[in-house]
Amino acid sequence: MFLKYAHIPVQRPTEGFIMSVSEAERFDLQVGLRLFLGDDMANTLMEHLPPSGWSDVARTRDIEFIDKRIGMLEKRLNVVITVGIACGLALVALQVQIMLSISHL
Repeated sequence: MFLKYAHIPVQRPTEGFIMSVSEAERFDLQVGLRLFLGDDMANTLMEHLPPSGWSDVARTRDIEFIDKRIGMLEKRLNVVITVGIACGLALVALQVQIMLSISHL
């Protein structure tokens, strides 16, 4: 069966690169799928593909890495908050001590 493409195919090097699919290529894929699978099945299949290519989809290891980084930032933030509170309390205690010392003069 002869398929008429909506664009002129371009050869692209793929060694070492993840190439995303253009909108014209997605359209060609959908046209071809409709011919072989019918409109409903082709549309269902196309709806399950990411809109901009698989290179933009986060993988499990990407999420795990981000989760680990957030955990590290959370620990650092807890330390900063704890030190800030301790310093604040120390200043309040110092002010109280100074006020008591002045009142005894």
